[in-house]
Amino acid sequence: MALASTSTLSSKSLLQSQSPLRSSNPQHSSFPLFPNNKSISRSAKPISAVHAAEPAKNPVVADKQSKSAASASTTIPPKTVPGKWTVDSWKSKKALQLPEYPDKQELESVLKTIEAFPPIVFAGEARSLEERLAEAAMGRAFLLQGGDCAESFKEFNANNIRDTFRILLQMGAVLMFGGQMPVVKV
Repeated sequence: MALASTSTLSSKSLLQSQSPLRSSNPQHSSFPLFPNNKSISRSAKPISAVHAAEPAKNPVVADKQSKSAASASTTIPPKTVPGKWTVDSWKSKKALQLPEYPDKQELESVLKTIEAFPPIVFAGEARSLEERLAEAAMGRAFLLQGGDCAESFKEFNANNIRDTFRILLQMGAVLMFGGQMPVVKV
């Protein structure tokens, strides 16, 4: 993704301008991006259902994945208790898009090397994200989740990362201004 924009927009000029979309009466704004807090009652609804990824619809692919998942689970046995998070709990999860590694010893070597590195995300950052996601779940913030879902390694470079990050920041600014609420960017 290589989209970029160098234009800027002053939020002050938009708020002060008299647009035909905004009525002269501030209590009855017809522009939906500027809601009247008195007219909107936000009721907190609990999350009632969460489900995992569905299995593949193509049985041939599903069989291939289950065989590769079975072979992967025999080489790396999970040492986890169901429901409890541990460093190795990811190994017990079903991977729907797992690549096949022909050299299992090399895989083990790479995993041991990665385990020796410091964490990419620290515990405080994870707790902060959980709190912000809870705010979004309660309707007090907007969740903006974006990025490539399946990028190839040859397209992975600093320019693509920068452009994606820039677009997410721009979208977050627009949503925060328009929705008049915090935006959780993931």
